[in-house]
This record gives sequence, structure tokens and C-alpha cells, in this order.
Amino acid sequence: MTLMVANNVIGDHEELLQTKVGTRFYYAEKQLDIAVIGQLLLISGTNETLDAVRDISLSLLVDDIHAYKAWLLEKGALLRQDITSVPTGFNMLIQHPDATVMEYVEHSHAVHV
Repeated sequence: MTLMVANNVIGDHEELLQTKVGTRFYYAEKQLDIAVIGQLLLISGTNETLDAVRDISLSLLVDDIHAYKAWLLEKGALLRQDITSVPTGFNMLIQHPDATVMEYVEHSHAVHV
């Protein structure tokens, strides 16, 4: 079952960020739909499937997840989930010193936008 991030939500974010959606895909293992606009990842799903990611304030696309990990830990962030292989590349969860939880994602070259 695909849910797809709503077109009006994508349109609003395209206008806000002044860039078009690059990639849209269904993450079957977690039953989530993902849309990538610039460095922003929009995530949609059912209430049940979103429970697993609800405490994530922002998902950010980065070009070198290992460099971000080292820099963030040096700045006092906590590693909530170490770098993990996902269908599009790698991700990790970081809790910033202000308690904000962010997901950092590095796409493999095959899916770069």
C-alpha cells in the first residue's frame, strides 16, 4: 500500500524552499512515503507507522553522514541511532543539546537528487 505525500504539501514546500521535489519513494519496510525537496525529507504514513518517527523533528539530507556524525558528537550531541543502512543509503538519529531529535540521511549515488 502506498500513501504518497500529499501533492499540496509538496507544492507548499517547493514554494517555500524555491526548489522542486527531487525524489519520491515508498519505504516498504517501514510503510512510509518519502518526498525529497532540496535537503528536506517529508515523511508520510498512517498514525501507526508514523509512531516510529514521531519524535524526529526534522529529517535532513547530507552529503557525508560520517563527517556530520563526528562534528555533531564533538558539539555535544547524543547518538540515538548509529549509522544504519537503509534502502536509499544510510541514516542516523541525533539528539541535539537542546533535546531536538533529527534524522540525518545520506543517499547513495544511485538515488541522489
